[in-house]
Amino acid sequence: MISLLYADDEPDLLDLCKLFLEREGEFSVTTVTSANEGLKILADGKIEGIISDYQMPLMDGIEFLKQVRRDYKDIPFILFTGKGREEVVIEAINNGADFYLQKGGDPRAQFSELSHKMRQAIRRKKAEEDLRMMKATVSNAAEGILWINQDGGITFFNDTICSMLGYSREEFACLTIQDINPGLFENHILSLWERVKERNYNTVQDKNRKKDGSTIPVEILLNYIEFGSNAYVFAFVRDITDRKRAEDELKSAYEKNQGLMDYANDAIFIADTETGMLLDANKKTQAMIGRTLKEIQRMHESELHPKEEEEKYRAYFKKHAFEGTGLQEEVVVDKNGNHIPVIVSATILYVGGRRCLMGIFHDISDIKKAHDSLQLANKKLNLLAEITRHDIRNKLTILGGYLELFNDHPPEPQHSMYLDKLKTAVTMITANIEFTKLYQDLGVVAPSWQKVNETFYKACTHIDIKKIRFESEKDELEIFADPLLERVFYNIVQNAVEHGTRVSVVRLSWTETADGLLIRLEDDGIGIPAQDKETIFERGFGKNTGLGLFLSREILSITNITIKESGEFQHGARFEMLVPKGIYRFTRTRDH
Repeated sequence: MISLLYADDEPDLLDLCKLFLEREGEFSVTTVTSANEGLKILADGKIEGIISDYQMPLMDGIEFLKQVRRDYKDIPFILFTGKGREEVVIEAINNGADFYLQKGGDPRAQFSELSHKMRQAIRRKKAEEDLRMMKATVSNAAEGILWINQDGGITFFNDTICSMLGYSREEFACLTIQDINPGLFENHILSLWERVKERNYNTVQDKNRKKDGSTIPVEILLNYIEFGSNAYVFAFVRDITDRKRAEDELKSAYEKNQGLMDYANDAIFIADTETGMLLDANKKTQAMIGRTLKEIQRMHESELHPKEEEEKYRAYFKKHAFEGTGLQEEVVVDKNGNHIPVIVSATILYVGGRRCLMGIFHDISDIKKAHDSLQLANKKLNLLAEITRHDIRNKLTILGGYLELFNDHPPEPQHSMYLDKLKTAVTMITANIEFTKLYQDLGVVAPSWQKVNETFYKACTHIDIKKIRFESEKDELEIFADPLLERVFYNIVQNAVEHGTRVSVVRLSWTETADGLLIRLEDDGIGIPAQDKETIFERGFGKNTGLGLFLSREILSITNITIKESGEFQHGARFEMLVPKGIYRFTRTRDH
C-alpha cells in the first residue's frame, strides 16, 4: 500500500479526499491541515507521495513544495488547489511539482484523476530512480562498458573504460573501435559482428591500445541487442593484466615442477581454491580418467566425481580449501563413467601468487577389489564348509546304520548289499575330505592380477594331454581373480580329456563385449547334452566326485566372473567366462 500525505486547511475536503483515495485499497492517506504539520510527518520517512493545497496559512503550497524539494528531493508532489491562475501553475511546475490539478467539477471524476496522476508520478519517480541506479552501476562498474554499432562506432561508454585506457570522456567520445583495437580491420569487425549476432553472445580475449600507445590484455563479453531498426553489440571489457601475469608465473612454476609431477606414481590435480577450476594435472591423472590436459583444464573440481554427489564433493573441496589440508576416501569418475576409488591427500600451495589446492589421488581399486573379494570368499568358504560337514554327517549316519544292521549277521544277498552301501559311504566321505583340501585355500590369499595365457598353459602341464593340441590368443591378457584360477582351467581341460571322447584340440580365446571380456575355453570333442549344460555346475554331478566344475564356478564368482557352457552337443564343449569391466587389462602382445 502506498502512503500519501494530503495537506489542506479545509477539514471536510481532507476527509472526502481520504475516503475517495483509500476506497480502492491502493493508498493509505495521512491528512494534515498545514504545511508545517506535514513537514513533521515527512521527517519519519514513510511518505511516498504528497498532495497539497495552494492557499494555506503560514506556509502556502509553493513554499511547502520548495521545502520538500530541498529536504526530500524528488518525492512525487501534486498541487491540488482551487486557484487557477496561470502564474501559480508556472511557479509550481518551475519548482518541481509533478502535476497541477484544479479543484472543482464532478467529485468522482476529479478524485479519479487525482488518483491516476499520483500513480503516474510514483511510476515516473520509480523509473527515474531505476535509471539513476543503472547509470550509477554502469558508470562505476568494474568492467569497461561499450555500445558499438555495425560501423564500429562507439555510441555509449562508461567512465571505467576511459580510465582503463587513459582517456578523458571528451577524448574517448571521438574514438571508434578501431582506435582502441588497432588489429581489428573492417572485415574482422563484420565477421565478429555476424558471429555475435548468430549466437547472441560471444567471449573473446584480445588486446586494447591505451592513449600512450601501450596495449593491455582484455577479456570481452559481447552481447547482440536490437532496438527497433538499430542493432548494437553491448560489450563488457575486463582488464586481465594481473590474471595474465599470474598465469605466466603459474606456467613458469608448472614447467619447473612438471617433470616431478609426471614421474609421480599417483594422480595429482591442482585447482584454484577460489573458483574450483582445475589448473593442472600430471600424466598419471590423464591416464586415470582418460582425458587430455586441455580437457581437464576446462573442468570444475566437482566434475571429477559422481554427478549425483556433486554437492557433497563441492563441500569437501571448500572444507579442504578452508582448512588447508585434508585426507579422505573419495570416488573419481573417468571419461567412460567408470568409478575409481581413491584416497585423497589435499594441501594448500601458492603458485604465481594464486592460492591453490593440490590433491594427490592414490588409486585403491585393487585394494577395494581384494577386500570385497576376500569378504565374499570368506562367506563362500563358510558355506562350503557347512555343506561338506552336512554331507559327511549324512554319510556317517548311513555308515552307522548299516554297521548296526551287520550286528544281526544278515544272510545273502543283504550282506553283500550292506557291504556295498558301506563302501560307497566311505568313498563319499573320502571324496568330501579330498574336496576340503581343494577349497581350504579358497579366498585365503587375496585375488591378484594373473596372466591368463601363462596360467592356462601351467594348468595343462598337470594333465596327460596325449595327442591333444592347445591353442590360445597372442594378446597378453591379465584378469583380477582368485589364485585358484589355475584350478579352474585344470578342471575344464581335465573334463575335456576324460569325457570329450575324441578331443584333438583345446582352444583359449577372448573377445571384448559391451558387458566386459568374454573368455572362451572350447574343444572339438563330443560336447555337453542340452539338458546337462547347467547341472554340470551342481555339486555331485558326474561320474567322479562331481565337485570340479562346482568349485570352478565358486572360484570365479569371488571376483564376479560368471561361467556357463554354450557349446553344441556332438560338436564340442565351449565354456564361456564373462569378466566384468575393470577387472581385466591388456599389457602387451607376445608370440608363443
